[in-house]
Amino acid sequence: MTTFINKEKREQLIDQGFCVFRQVLPTEMITKLNQMSQWMIDQEEPEHFARNRSQGCIIAYFKFPHPTFSQLIAYPEALATLAKLGFDDPKVWSGYVISKPAYSPQLYWHQDGVLWDHSISYSKQPQQYFLMYYLVDTNRHNGCLRVIPGSHLKRHVLHDLGRSAHQDDGVRRATDLKHPALQAAEGEIDVEVQAGDLVIGDARLLHSSHANQSGQRRTVLTIWYWPAYNQLPAEVQALISDHISSSPDWVRWVEETSTTTNHLIPIYRGGKPAVSWNNQPKNSLI
Repeated sequence: MTTFINKEKREQLIDQGFCVFRQVLPTEMITKLNQMSQWMIDQEEPEHFARNRSQGCIIAYFKFPHPTFSQLIAYPEALATLAKLGFDDPKVWSGYVISKPAYSPQLYWHQDGVLWDHSISYSKQPQQYFLMYYLVDTNRHNGCLRVIPGSHLKRHVLHDLGRSAHQDDGVRRATDLKHPALQAAEGEIDVEVQAGDLVIGDARLLHSSHANQSGQRRTVLTIWYWPAYNQLPAEVQALISDHISSSPDWVRWVEETSTTTNHLIPIYRGGKPAVSWNNQPKNSLI
């Protein structure tokens, strides 16, 4: 079957760093994912929520394995959406339940690129993308996504904060709400969605979320893919393969879900040394 590439969405993703596809998940799938997410949240220790108050929670898909998460990773409609962007052979990297409870603070500004030691990170070549599935209608009031369009390709003052947002306990626990990573940022826009919509974004894009000022939990499922893995430089493929295969939890998850996810597993069998892991942009980003 021929897949027609959505050139408008692809250009937005490449140039601005994100795009939105409406109603990718049907109602019955949203219901299953909400049930799955609540089950996973219920397994987590109270300290996890205190430590990650800015995020609410961030639970890896393999920490409390659930078959519905594996189904979502290989969900035909999601893979068809990637194909509409010109990516018909994506590989998976990781996935999380990220859920902000009622009346919880904003998420800090950050970017998630890990290839800043490689020249590819300073180009428009597709690399690592997040797919965010919101399980409730999400707007500014209950904690929608905020992004700074184009910040995956152009330096922003927030890049100078480095990884302090991830590492600063006062930011993660949201006890230091005056920290720059928790403030409004120049050029930011809101990405409001309805339940079942899909937000696709570049890992390098600066993003955060508003506070959840509602009385209900706001949950998003985030899955990371390398949409054009086989087109990446060999040393980048080596980093990806080495990183995930070194995790016992990942290996066990692959073994348990191989019938569903085997075609999405990144494999590198060459001899090229892996590029170093670096999640901080260099001065080459201008």
